[in-house]
Amino acid sequence: MPIEFFNPLRNVAVAERASADELARSAHLLGELVGLGLRAVTACPMELNLRPASAVRAQALEKRRPFLVAAAACLVLTLFGWGAYYTRATQVTEQSTAQLQPKIATMRTGEARFDKLRKQITALDTVGRPLISAINERIFWTELLDDLNARLPPEDLWITELMPTQGGTPVGVEEKRASDITPNPLTVRSTRKGAGTGGPAIDGILLRGLYLFNPKQEQIVVDYFRNLTGSRFFAIDANEQARVIKSSLPNNTEWAYPYELRLELRNPLPLP
Repeated sequence: MPIEFFNPLRNVAVAERASADELARSAHLLGELVGLGLRAVTACPMELNLRPASAVRAQALEKRRPFLVAAAACLVLTLFGWGAYYTRATQVTEQSTAQLQPKIATMRTGEARFDKLRKQITALDTVGRPLISAINERIFWTELLDDLNARLPPEDLWITELMPTQGGTPVGVEEKRASDITPNPLTVRSTRKGAGTGGPAIDGILLRGLYLFNPKQEQIVVDYFRNLTGSRFFAIDANEQARVIKSSLPNNTEWAYPYELRLELRNPLPLP
């Protein structure tokens, strides 16, 4: 077989002080030296590494060993720091708790006294609530009449009749008169408020009256209705005018014209 020796000096310049003849005779022995030189200067386009894979892994691990040791040391120091922090926090908490215990004991004694007073107040409220309710109910109608009168227009409008109602039906009125008053389904609301009082209750009033022939005509009744929307006694919505008001139109034959207001009480009054 023909044999040709590899010449690593083919593209490599030789220094003047080196013997060209000696290099020519031993050129085939200089492949490793030229390769190491090229590797030291630049990236070699072709490299042959005869080291086994285990040696390569061992060398890579040896290079990373300082970083692994530093990471482990940081982890240990972090755990130690957190442990010291929680230990100190526990000590401070125990000291603070020990200092606060006498104050807490004193406050618990006061709390027990307050609880006892609350129970006494609750018992007194239970006893006094019926008395307060009786007093409020005694003056309820007087205050309601005063409120109706205070909101009445100064002239051309009168109240001629006032009847308490339950579910739209008059209460305490003769049967014959009550039969003449037919509740309008559109004006009768649910009596759930009256049911919440524990028994029958007055949940509204039927107000009847007359208005005089005047420049505003039936608008004077609407003005009275709007005045009543601000009353604390009635649950009236300004947008429910048609539900509350029932009035007759004026004509040229009568001097006064009837009107009717169905007013729902904000707080139903239990029947005796």
